[in-house]
Amino acid sequence: MASQIDFYKRCIKKLLSSLEPLKSPWSNVELLLDDERMSYMAVRVGWLKHKRIHLCLVHIDILGDKMVIQCNNTENLVVTELVEMGIPRENISCGFIPPEARTVV
Repeated sequence: MASQIDFYKRCIKKLLSSLEPLKSPWSNVELLLDDERMSYMAVRVGWLKHKRIHLCLVHIDILGDKMVIQCNNTENLVVTELVEMGIPRENISCGFIPPEARTVV
């Protein structure tokens, strides 16, 4: 299972790293990669004139042997990208969808 979790971590980091180019003149994309707690985020941070910008783009946690997408504020199909990297679809859930509305595709 350790090698499976390590593979999950590598895939998540690769996916989040692909969001770094989404920076703009008024914000950067910061990656928060916590291997100890197995929680990973890409966050847009910056200023637009006097308005603070702080927005979670993508947040993914590893819970047990499953991956939970807690937030996806991008147009990217995060589940599809992870499946294409080799993560089994049944090991990915969308935490932002109520449990009673989730289905396994």
